[in-house]
Amino acid sequence: MAESGSPKIVCLSNIFDQHYHDLRGENVERHLTTPYRRDVFRCLEMASGREVILLSSPPKASGRRRAKWLPAVETRFATHRQSFCANWDAPKLRIPFSWFFYARHVLRHVHSGDLVAMDNYEFIYILAARLANLFRKVKFILIYLDGKHLIDRGWDRVLSGLAEAWGRPLLSGAILSNPSLGRRLPDSLPKELASGFVTAKPPAPRLPDGEVHFLYAGALAHSHGTDLLLEALKLLPDTGWRLTIAGQGSLQEQVVRCAQDPRWRGRLEYRPPMPPPVFEQFIGTHHAGLNCQRISTSISNVTFPSKVFSYLSAGLLVISSKAGCVEEICGKACFYYEDETPRSLADAMKAVIADFPGVRQQLDLTAVSGQYSFEATTARVRRMLQTIGVVK
Repeated sequence: MAESGSPKIVCLSNIFDQHYHDLRGENVERHLTTPYRRDVFRCLEMASGREVILLSSPPKASGRRRAKWLPAVETRFATHRQSFCANWDAPKLRIPFSWFFYARHVLRHVHSGDLVAMDNYEFIYILAARLANLFRKVKFILIYLDGKHLIDRGWDRVLSGLAEAWGRPLLSGAILSNPSLGRRLPDSLPKELASGFVTAKPPAPRLPDGEVHFLYAGALAHSHGTDLLLEALKLLPDTGWRLTIAGQGSLQEQVVRCAQDPRWRGRLEYRPPMPPPVFEQFIGTHHAGLNCQRISTSISNVTFPSKVFSYLSAGLLVISSKAGCVEEICGKACFYYEDETPRSLADAMKAVIADFPGVRQQLDLTAVSGQYSFEATTARVRRMLQTIGVVK
């Protein structure tokens, strides 16, 4: 049996930040949702009064191909303790080995009385949670950030389907990023919407001095509208704007080539993913943030673009599509464009270039900052934890 001690919140998540990059000593891809999960874990800590620890499986190296034994290591994610299990990082063997080593890792660290928070429906988490449920008296909640498992194909779809089927009966509550995700959970299950976190009093917007500096940060992919944005550049005026595109994804090479095109010299810049502290300083040097996610792609029904809240917290004017329930959640806080076309996106950008103060005056952040500030979200999550009997 597990040793007794103060109950804690154990997060089953493979997120990691700069602490792990420094410890690993080889290239692994950066996560683009680190700030959101950092804030969710801190919210759980503040709402419960319990210590939060993360249990993780090591990611594969992005450059090395030969097999390598990765020993168990201890590090930190933001302010929380993080423990990575060991694994044999070898092609075709890494994933099945990770299931075994991670399940053993979870059983070693989870004690009766803990609250286990699962970061989405991932087979590796659900398998470990099922074993923990057999040998420990614990409760489970789901941090339902996205429903990407719903659009998996092939064997990934089989595994993700099993993960959802096996994981749902374990749940006592859920934290959702998108209200549509709640429809896949029982009506009786306590749920709280935490699409992101907005500073209660965002800084005043920086007014442009001659040109508007736009920022797109996030996944560089068709589903996220990166190609629409690149096409929209041809429809913008010759002066009055600059654009930085920051992130990684399947369209990264196309973005890099476009940034090197002489047509956009001095107006378009590409930046690779940055550590969160660096990015949070970088974002504040811009005037407007872009969210170009496509409504027509299936992923838009099961995700919320957390970049929107990062933009709002930094005081940026936000130009957004309505994909991912953005209008339902953000209301008048964003400047929306209607059609999924380069022309519609370019027209919205041109309106901001022509009259930044006028567009900014149309927007109202009061409702979204009141509902989704860290303090307000923590209070709502605490009520959910009280409902399921985790806190008094």
